[in-house]
Amino acid sequence: MNWTKLLYVLMIVLLYVPMVFVGANVFFPEYTGSSAYYQGYTDCYGKYPYPADAETLSVADRASIAENQQKCNQEFQKEQQAFEQAKLSYEGRKYVFISLFNLGILLLALFLPKMQDSVTMGLFMGSIAATFGGTIRYFDTRSKIGFAILVITFFAVLYFINRKKENFLDWGKGKK
Repeated sequence: MNWTKLLYVLMIVLLYVPMVFVGANVFFPEYTGSSAYYQGYTDCYGKYPYPADAETLSVADRASIAENQQKCNQEFQKEQQAFEQAKLSYEGRKYVFISLFNLGILLLALFLPKMQDSVTMGLFMGSIAATFGGTIRYFDTRSKIGFAILVITFFAVLYFINRKKENFLDWGKGKK
């Protein structure tokens, strides 16, 4: 086995994968870092508290406070669900970006002649690893466009492996 080629492939993959995800966060900055989670907490029990002498309240007053607390909690949950839905939609677009970028790099590795085998294999393996990582990370987005791109990527990988199988086989023989 040619360890130099393997080292080059590994270097390309180890740089390519984080490059894709950092790039995705640069071009799609919303819902990253501290803004990745819903920040709109409302203290409904502090907003509508029972007074210290709650035992002196009438049943109607207690019911009114409990109702206000329940409405406040329902509003909070609706806001949080709206945030989560908007985040999923946005992350679906981010996943499409990641998948399209990786498909483009895969096609580049497939059709660009005159590249060293280790570069071609590094781009191939990097795009596959980043596509896999993106799919796992953004699995919950349920992006139909992302799924279509994933299917195209799958068939491009099959074509790549079939077309470049001699390069795969040569690595085991130690050819340069």
